[in-house]
Amino acid sequence: MLNDKKVLITGLTGNLGGGIAAALAPHNELWGYARYSQAGQQQFWQDKGVLTVVGDFGDGQFAGLPTDFDYVIHCAANCDPSSYQQGMHDNPQGTALLMAHCRNAKAFLHISTIGVYAAKPDPLHAYCETDNTGGAVMGGHYEGTKLATEGAVWAMASHLGLPTTVARLGVQYGTYHDGGMLGIFLRMMLAGHPIPLPAHQSNIIQPISDDDVVRFLGPLLDAAAIPPTLVNLAGDEPIATRDAMAHFGKLAGVTPTFAEGGFEYPTYQLDCTKRRAITGPCQVPILDGLTRMYNTLVPRLKGA
Repeated sequence: MLNDKKVLITGLTGNLGGGIAAALAPHNELWGYARYSQAGQQQFWQDKGVLTVVGDFGDGQFAGLPTDFDYVIHCAANCDPSSYQQGMHDNPQGTALLMAHCRNAKAFLHISTIGVYAAKPDPLHAYCETDNTGGAVMGGHYEGTKLATEGAVWAMASHLGLPTTVARLGVQYGTYHDGGMLGIFLRMMLAGHPIPLPAHQSNIIQPISDDDVVRFLGPLLDAAAIPPTLVNLAGDEPIATRDAMAHFGKLAGVTPTFAEGGFEYPTYQLDCTKRRAITGPCQVPILDGLTRMYNTLVPRLKGA
C-alpha cells in the first residue's frame, strides 16, 4: 500500500482506476487526471480528497497538472476506439505525451491488457510475458493500439530515463462500482439474462481482486526499470467463468444460463510466476473474493 506519496492516477472514472483511487486517496496526495465527462464525476472525487485536473492526454492537455509526482499509475485507455486513428491518438500517443509530462517521476506504472497475446492452439496454455503478441480477439482497434502503446511506453521510458513497469491486466473484480466484468455478469444473471461465453476459448480466467491490485502497487512500482519491466497482472487461481457464475448462482438461489458465441473476449490462463516473484502471492482467495463482491454489490443493486 502506498502511503504519504504524491501520486497521479489516470482513468479513475473507470472501474479499475476508481478502485485504486478510492484506496489511495486517504493515505496520499492523490491527483486524478481525466476528462470527467459525466455530470458529478469531478465533484465525486474532489469530495474524496482527490485533486482533480480536467484534460485529454491524447491532445497533450496538461494545464494545471504538476510535474513532480513520486509515482504515476496510468489506467486510462480508449477501450473501444471508433477507428485506427482514434485508437492511436488516445492510446499510444496519449500515453507517450503523459510520460513526457511526468518524466520526473520515480516510476511509471502502465496498465496494459492480456488481449495483446496471440492466441495459442492449446486452449489451456498458460501465457507468460515472453509469448507471442498480436491477438485482437475482441475485434476493433483496442488490442492493436494497446500493443502499440506498449511500444510507445518502451521507447519513452528509454528516451526519458523514466523507470517503468508494464502490467498486462487480466480479469479484475471487486466491490468498487460495478465490480468489473464479473460484476456485469452478476447483474445479467440476476436479471435472468444468459451470460455470454466465447465460443472458441477455454473460458477459464484468473480474476484478481481490487484489494490485491492495490496491495501490489508498491512492489510493481519498485520493480520499474529501463527498459520497462513486463509482468502479467492476474490472480493465482484459475476458474472457469461457468464455475464463477455457479458460485454467484448458489448465493442467489438461481441457476445461471449461458450463451456461447457473439462476444469473443480473451479468457486466457496466465503464468504469473514473474508477478509472484515481484509481489508475492495473492491474498484474496477467489471464492472468498467473489462472495464478498456478491454480498456488497447485490444490496447496492437492490437499493438502486
